[in-house]
Amino acid sequence: MRCFIIFLPVVLAWGVFTSGCGSGAPDGRDAAQDAEDAADGEIRFRNLSAEFTGDEACFDCHEEQYRGFQEHGMANSFYPMRSAAVVEDFTGVTVQDPNRGLFYRPYREGDRFWLEEFRRGADGSKTHSLVREIEYVVGSGTAARTYLVEEGGRYFELPLTWYTQGEKWDLSPGYEVSNSRFDRLIPDRCMACHNSYPHSTPFAEGKYEEVPYGIGCERCHGPGSVHVEARLASPEPAGDIDETIVNPAHLSLERRLDVCQQCHLHTTVSMLRDGRTAYDYRPSRPLSEHMTFYVSDTPDSGDEIDAISHADLMKKSACFIETQTWEKPMDCMTCHNPHEAFRLAGPDYFNATCMTCHDTAALQAALPSEASRAVHTEDAHCFSCHMPKAAVEGTPHTSFTDHRIRVVREREEDAASDVASSGEAPVERIRLRPYYAVDDSTDAYAGMAYVIRGLQQQDTTALRHGVTLLGATAGAFGEAQYLLGYGHMQLGEMERAVEPLERAVALESKPERLNALAQTYERLGREGTAIRDLYEQALATQPALASVRVNYGRYLETRGELTAAVAQYQAAIAEYPWLEAAHFNLGTARLRQGDRIGAERSLREAVLLNPDGGQALGNLGLLLAGSGRPEEARTFFEQAVRAEPENPVAFGNLGALHLNEGRPDIAVRLFSRAVELDPSYVDGLVNLALAWYLQGEDDRARMYAERALRLAPNHPQARQILDAV
Repeated sequence: MRCFIIFLPVVLAWGVFTSGCGSGAPDGRDAAQDAEDAADGEIRFRNLSAEFTGDEACFDCHEEQYRGFQEHGMANSFYPMRSAAVVEDFTGVTVQDPNRGLFYRPYREGDRFWLEEFRRGADGSKTHSLVREIEYVVGSGTAARTYLVEEGGRYFELPLTWYTQGEKWDLSPGYEVSNSRFDRLIPDRCMACHNSYPHSTPFAEGKYEEVPYGIGCERCHGPGSVHVEARLASPEPAGDIDETIVNPAHLSLERRLDVCQQCHLHTTVSMLRDGRTAYDYRPSRPLSEHMTFYVSDTPDSGDEIDAISHADLMKKSACFIETQTWEKPMDCMTCHNPHEAFRLAGPDYFNATCMTCHDTAALQAALPSEASRAVHTEDAHCFSCHMPKAAVEGTPHTSFTDHRIRVVREREEDAASDVASSGEAPVERIRLRPYYAVDDSTDAYAGMAYVIRGLQQQDTTALRHGVTLLGATAGAFGEAQYLLGYGHMQLGEMERAVEPLERAVALESKPERLNALAQTYERLGREGTAIRDLYEQALATQPALASVRVNYGRYLETRGELTAAVAQYQAAIAEYPWLEAAHFNLGTARLRQGDRIGAERSLREAVLLNPDGGQALGNLGLLLAGSGRPEEARTFFEQAVRAEPENPVAFGNLGALHLNEGRPDIAVRLFSRAVELDPSYVDGLVNLALAWYLQGEDDRARMYAERALRLAPNHPQARQILDAV
């Protein structure tokens, strides 16, 4: 029985949702920005390149606003899990993922909280158990609370969420479709909107040196160091407006909305502009300088794509449109003053806001019927009818407010939940249009958007269209070249990937670009030191890139440098202990070195991290079978078949075990399935011939042996069987 050692390549988490991975704050003002602001009548604020100070620096002078904001959901967007703040039910709850046969049990031990993932066998015993601590909470709890665990500066989402509105546990959003288990890393873009800006690790997506707790004052007002220094020197500004800190009230409507839309604008694809990072946006600057957005422009998509883009929906309302000529037109803060704990104030807070324009007496006089007048009273809840709640596809047990502010007709009621659906159209119909007019003639960003869309949805049509657009943008910036090359890689077009990846590396040798180019060279069979140099350059730039170490180790193995490969895998595990691929590759490398004890330890860790990893299950089974432990081996071979029911090698390994154990009848069924899945599976054909031969079925044995020899004329076992019959 052959030991099929399959090495698992890992592509670096390459930041496909960003179009620039630099570091640091944006530069201070330049002459072009000053001229633009002067032309637009915007104020020139002086804190664009200031340092962040934290909310505590605001307290002494702005106590009322500070205390009000602490009750706001944004201030409570990210925080440690504490006993005093428990709202969840931890008493004997179990949630099942029916797609993968996994169960999740949240539980409490003293002042600490845990989540167990487990699976049961046919006899009811646990065949898998993995526990992670519930360390951090994301979400104020208004709609839900999602949980994170931290390991080595990386934060991972946990598979269960507490849905406040339904008061129940269930799978986290998106997990019911694709359960990422404990592997969903929180990348920079997610952290940037669910928290204040952290101290991130350069060139290591999703790794942080320090993480604050909750969105702070400076997210809307900009960095505070210049302001603090100026006001300590002189309590009052020289003019009517303090230019050392942004007050959104002094911004134009569009830039005021940008402050909110930096996180509350949801489109089909969003990207950072070239040279930007997730932490570069500064209030008072146009959001269009920082990001570009693309929305689906397909039949039947309607408003759905903007379903939780509250500001965009508000812009479609008559209330917003009719106030555009007012001195203080409607904006987000008309109803959502972040300095007031409006959620604690109850519905009267929002009703009072409506009444500032919609006087009850005037409404009564204008309404045509007694029935309509009866429901438009001073104590009526305006928003319950005119801003109904709508369910959000992909976010179970929650609903969000429809911000179109309108009269909802009866025929709309059944479709209310559609307002917040994803608006996904069939793959072949997806068309993307830019959100900002400045991108109307920009093929580079459009191409990037289609590539990203194609990668997100595994949509080859979109991916190929994006590659075509990018291919026509000669001289485009580095991230566009990188995505062009990466798109060709994903389409299997390695030769075409080389040139754009080389251009991207020449423009800026970022680790993800070096990694992609090295992989492309490998797949093309390039010789020489170029591949080694690319991997080593990437790791010299950022040694914490465990995924690159796994790729480099795999490359070293192909060169016969097992000791060096093992060192790379061990370094990857030291940096990222939960990286399954590192444990798997380390186990297979140790097996090749003859270190069966070390190999078993590593492969068992890989299986613990991913109980459905068919390759690790198979290799562990092979190791155990070769160590004279067939019953243990059969357990893992059977798990491999269940995990990968379309994998012929999994059936072949299990069949070989039964054949060696004297059960050729069972082996025949398994080998038959293996060669049905892959008619060119030579070892499966040979073993099937042997199984028939051992049962006295010479004609069938001859047939399969001959099939094997047609594929592999020099196969010794096939020739031996043919000679025997």
